[in-house]
Amino acid sequence: LTEAGWVSQYPPGQTVLLAAGLLAGAAWLVNPLLGGVSVVLVFLFARGLYDSRTGLAAGFLYSVSAWALFMSASYMNHVATVVYALAAWTAVWAAPAPGRRRLLLAGFFLAACAATRPLDAVAAALPVGVWLLGARRPGAAGWMALGAFPVGLAWAWVNTTLHGNPFTLGYTALYGPEHGLGFHTDPWGLPFTPVTALSNMAAAVRRLHIYAYEWPIPALLPLALWGVIGRPQMRSDLVIGLGFLAVPLLYFFYWHSGFYLGPRLYFLTAPLVAVGTARAWWWAWDRSRAASRAMVRWDVALAAGSAAVLVWGWIGLFPKRWDVYQEGLRSLKHHPERELQRAGVRQALVVVPESWASRTIVRLWGVGVPPGLVERAFRRLDTCDLYQLTVKAEADGRDGTAATVRVEAAMTEVTEPVARLSTWPDPWVRFRPGYTPPPECQAELGRDLVGFTPFGHLAWRNPL
Repeated sequence: LTEAGWVSQYPPGQTVLLAAGLLAGAAWLVNPLLGGVSVVLVFLFARGLYDSRTGLAAGFLYSVSAWALFMSASYMNHVATVVYALAAWTAVWAAPAPGRRRLLLAGFFLAACAATRPLDAVAAALPVGVWLLGARRPGAAGWMALGAFPVGLAWAWVNTTLHGNPFTLGYTALYGPEHGLGFHTDPWGLPFTPVTALSNMAAAVRRLHIYAYEWPIPALLPLALWGVIGRPQMRSDLVIGLGFLAVPLLYFFYWHSGFYLGPRLYFLTAPLVAVGTARAWWWAWDRSRAASRAMVRWDVALAAGSAAVLVWGWIGLFPKRWDVYQEGLRSLKHHPERELQRAGVRQALVVVPESWASRTIVRLWGVGVPPGLVERAFRRLDTCDLYQLTVKAEADGRDGTAATVRVEAAMTEVTEPVARLSTWPDPWVRFRPGYTPPPECQAELGRDLVGFTPFGHLAWRNPL
């Protein structure tokens, strides 16, 4: 909640695309279209790096990637990030060598990638930077910077308008410096250490094996075998390797381990895995054909084994994942405005009862307590104590500075987080053991018993 009104914490790269979808009356179609564009770009990128057959195999692999399909059916900004990165890579590596126009485009799309997911843009730019050094084309960096300038200028204007500073991102405007990279206390008040970072990386790689293709073998196994046995030597192989490794290395220093339809923070690796796997497959195919004899056709065995893996995954595993997603995350799929439209309702006053904990959080925002501090207090303090701090702040004239000082003081008095009341309808309510809440808190608890919904985020849909 800023001086400009309610705004998103996310950079504007995906917002622009969704806005175009809203104007066209089909915001839901934005990411599926981007997913289709990604397949074409994967083909062009792989063909530029290697050859047409590798491009065809890579495009096919990306088109059958369960992870890519499911993510392209969401509203997540990772899909746009991949499109922007692929467009930049294609501009750089598609034959022949890029001229000024393609360098301008590469810079533009890398900047668009940064204005969508900044850390992913660093990973996307790393192999491009190495290419610039290896090709000894320092002038190319200038043309790319020129292409990036319009996006950077627009992004700076958005940041200044919403957050008061061209270099302030929504993440830090919302949560403060705790949202940044490095080892520290995260925005939720938990310590982020190298051990936690290693754990996050291990979990993400394990999930990548599972969710990338839904194969009966680890998704990275063909790529790993090629890396060990094939001994990649081409400069193009270096591009794939650097791009792939940059993602886990950068996110190693990021406190959050995001999971949605897969290890979503690693989604930029999906096209690189497809291209690398295609390269590995054709390497194995050439080797198997050369080693084949009249009685032993290793190339036929390789093709049969690959087909078995694909069919097994698509028939035996992919439908089960489909069922999991279809039955889960129902709160994200609920669209009451569509139900009202089907019922013929054109105008309505919609009352959305939220839980006591949720109302307390929003009221603390309203009195001026920083959201990052509210988040940490919510995860640490007794809910009734936090509510009473809220009521006092409202009675004292909504002095945000004074309210912030009181919340910080209450945080210092609690050595360990208060346990959650797991038996309550809202599992985020916290009470001290043996504690009897005062009447005002019991009244709020009574409201929860009447019923509440988790759909308060749908309030922005009211104009529909």
